[in-house]
Amino acid sequence: MANPEEEPGPTPLYILLPMLLTFAIQRTVLHHSHPDTHVFVAGYLVHHLFWGILVLIPTSFTLSLGIRTPWRKKLALALLGFSSAMVLDEVIYLICTDGSGVAYRGSASLGGACVLIALAAAFLAIRSLARRAGSRAG
Repeated sequence: MANPEEEPGPTPLYILLPMLLTFAIQRTVLHHSHPDTHVFVAGYLVHHLFWGILVLIPTSFTLSLGIRTPWRKKLALALLGFSSAMVLDEVIYLICTDGSGVAYRGSASLGGACVLIALAAAFLAIRSLARRAGSRAG
């Protein structure tokens, strides 16, 4: 008997749509804000990468341990997409630039973030197709 956790369905969309929406909104808002607008906590500059990690890790652990309630699973998947976008958006920016507000708006940061988001979307699509093909064969 098939495991209901592995049944094909819209699962990747619950991750992909929040990821793409978060990325688009975040980039738009931050592009149009002043380059020196930052969030400080206790005197420390906190990038959205860190907020994303704070959501991503417990959400991933929760999903890996299993969630029985469908709406809670959908919420966790959406949080996974939301937090992944926050992390993927800043990886190239923080590694390959000086970390300034001007650099965030630069082509290296935007291009790198778009590549990482595209790779994540492709991974979700490939895994979804493989899962569907496996369920048809079984």
